[in-house]
Amino acid sequence: MKRSIQTFLVFALVMVFSANTFAQGKMSEERKKEMKAKFEVYKQKLNLNEEQSKKVDTINAAYFDGLTTLKNSVESKMEKYKKLKSLNSDRNKQMKNVLTKEQFKIYKEQQQEMKEEFKARRANRE
Repeated sequence: MKRSIQTFLVFALVMVFSANTFAQGKMSEERKKEMKAKFEVYKQKLNLNEEQSKKVDTINAAYFDGLTTLKNSVESKMEKYKKLKSLNSDRNKQMKNVLTKEQFKIYKEQQQEMKEEFKARRANRE
C-alpha cells in the first residue's frame, strides 16, 4: 500500500512540475531524484492514515486525469487557465474534506512552496 501511495505521489509531483520540464524536454534523472525526495518529505509531513491515503489517491487521480485532458486540449490559454483554476479549486475542496485541519494547513503550505519554487525556476529560465 505504501509503495502505491508513494508511486502516486511521485506522479503527482511530477505533474505539478511538468510545465517546466515539458518546455525543456524530458526530465533529467537528477530532477526525478529531487521529485522523489520532495515526495518523501510531503508524505511525512501529512502523516496520512490508510483511509485518508486511499481518498487522497482517488482525488489526485481525478485531478491528474483532468490535467492530462487539459494539456491535450486545443483551447485558448485563457480557457485552459480557467479550467486549471477550477480543477485546483475542486481538488482543494475535496482535500479539505479528507484531511484534518492541521493536515490541510500543511497541504496548503506545501502547495505554496511548490508554487514559489516553480516561479523561481521560471524566472531563472527567462
